[in-house]
Amino acid sequence: MGEFDASAYGQTIADVYDEMVEHLPTGPAVERVFRLAEGGPVLEFGIGTGRLALPLAARGLAVAGVDGSPDMVAVLRDKPGGDRIPVTVGDFSEVRVEGRFALVLLAFNTVFALPSQEAQVRCFHNAAAHLRPGGAS
Repeated sequence: MGEFDASAYGQTIADVYDEMVEHLPTGPAVERVFRLAEGGPVLEFGIGTGRLALPLAARGLAVAGVDGSPDMVAVLRDKPGGDRIPVTVGDFSEVRVEGRFALVLLAFNTVFALPSQEAQVRCFHNAAAHLRPGGAS
C-alpha cells in the first residue's frame, strides 16, 4: 500500500462532489452547529466545498477550515462568499491554524478519509488543541 495522499481525494470528485451530496439536507446540521457554537468561531476539518461552512458564515459565524484537497478548496473559492473563509490546505489530523475556536467540526464521514486509527486519534487531539476554554468538538 502506498503512502496516503490527502490531496488526491478531491482530484477525482471536486467537480461533482456537490451533485453527489445535494440530496443530503444541510439545514438541520447547520442549525445544530450554529447553536453549539453559541456565536463563537468555528473551525471545520474537511471543509471541502463549503456545504456547511458557507451557510454558517451566512448566519454570521466566523468560520475557518482545513482540507487536504486543493481541488475541493478551489470549488469553495468559486462560490459566493467562499473567498472570505480562511482555509489551510493540509492534513487535518496534524495541521494547526491560527486562533482558538468555540467549536471544531468534523462532519459526515470525513474522519474515515484518514488512513488509520492512529491518524483519527491525532485528528481528535488536534481538534481539542484548537478549542478555546469551554469549546466543543
